[in-house]
Amino acid sequence: MGPTALFFLTATAMALAPAPSAQAQSVSFDEALRQATGASGAVQGASLDVRAKTLKAEALSNIDGPSLDLTAFRGRLSTDLSLDTSRLAGVAGGIGAALPNLPIPEIPNSLDRDVVTNLTSFGLVGMWPIYTAGRLDAVKGVAAGMAQEADAERLEAEEKLGTQVAQRYFQLLLAQRVVAVRAEVTAGVMEHQRDAAKLEKGGLISRAERLRADVALDAARSEEAQARSDAEIAQVALDRLLNTGAQVRPATPLFVNSLPVGSLQSFIDTGMRENAAWKKIASKRFQSEQALRLHGKEYSPTVFAVGNYNLNRGGERVVRSNWAVGVVVSVPLVHRINTGKLIEAAKLDQKRVEVTARQAERDIPTLIEKNWRALENARIQFLSTASSVELARENIRLQTVAFQQGQVASLEVVDARLNLAKIETQRAQSAYNYVMGLAQLLEAAGETRRLGSLADQADIHLPLDTPQ
Repeated sequence: MGPTALFFLTATAMALAPAPSAQAQSVSFDEALRQATGASGAVQGASLDVRAKTLKAEALSNIDGPSLDLTAFRGRLSTDLSLDTSRLAGVAGGIGAALPNLPIPEIPNSLDRDVVTNLTSFGLVGMWPIYTAGRLDAVKGVAAGMAQEADAERLEAEEKLGTQVAQRYFQLLLAQRVVAVRAEVTAGVMEHQRDAAKLEKGGLISRAERLRADVALDAARSEEAQARSDAEIAQVALDRLLNTGAQVRPATPLFVNSLPVGSLQSFIDTGMRENAAWKKIASKRFQSEQALRLHGKEYSPTVFAVGNYNLNRGGERVVRSNWAVGVVVSVPLVHRINTGKLIEAAKLDQKRVEVTARQAERDIPTLIEKNWRALENARIQFLSTASSVELARENIRLQTVAFQQGQVASLEVVDARLNLAKIETQRAQSAYNYVMGLAQLLEAAGETRRLGSLADQADIHLPLDTPQ
């Protein structure tokens, strides 16, 4: 990498990096997860959806209970009154026959009158569903199922966020570990370059050997600059995910458990209970059952108890209060909606959910097993590199002594240091792969929040590298 490119890369990283804060904020993984949860729009939106759907389900909890309405009316009333006076007319006719000289007015058989009066009325109307063939219970069930589905989606958002936080949090630690390794390489090659310059002055090595040391130092500095740039970008990504004003300094180191954290079957059993996708399927299954129950009772009778009382006041004496109490039975005969097709559609929805459930019964264990085996591979790979680090450090010591004695070339010393850097970088990468494999396994099992406690319980921790 040339000087111009290196300058451009460093300038870009500095532009992306946040403004330095007065004091960096030391944050454990659990604290980072809490901060990210509070800053996540996806999690907050899912939580609001849960609350809204829960309130809707609670609002329908008494849908099969009684209702009472107060009514009021103020206006003019027009009504026809008809009074049967035929019996009175017969009596008058009998009197007229008995007393022919008595003047008796003629009485018609009926009196009809059109009454128009001002009317003020206050009423109470009560209704109580007695029998609805389970339709109202099905409505409540659908609402409860929708709340369960929203809660499963909230859990899914939290699980995905947990994996994302783990990726950015521990990626920053990995980047900082690589910076420390590259800084150590630069320091070692710089010391080697100084030794080479002294040996050249003493006539023990050629100028070409010293130039090789110079080239190696330039390359080491370039690799260190690239590592620092990567670490700065990782820092920006984590800070923005947590939405904190201060720069985040991870307090939970990269870790590895030397023993398995659990058997494959234990994770599968947990996943089939706690996996967010599985919980969503369970809520869909419940909703489809309630929908079929609702549509399957369209032609069932409905029985309501009703009551009504009206307090009427008007300008005519004929306007009086009235009341009514009784039972209403309603039997549907013809619907404008094709109920048969609704029932068939509900059955198809139920079948679709069952098909999805059967697929999930295969996919979830497969995903868990894949992540579990990747986790085990990363654990074994990390443990297998422990002896390689010691050997690489000893090789550096031997090559350095041999170079000072003129027995090996400069390239041998540089290669030894680069080999150590490669092994330590691979070791850090293996630890990162282990942590991410564990995070993905816990997400599949619905236990992402266990990651922080498993990190604390781990028996192997990589050093925390303070940025310089």
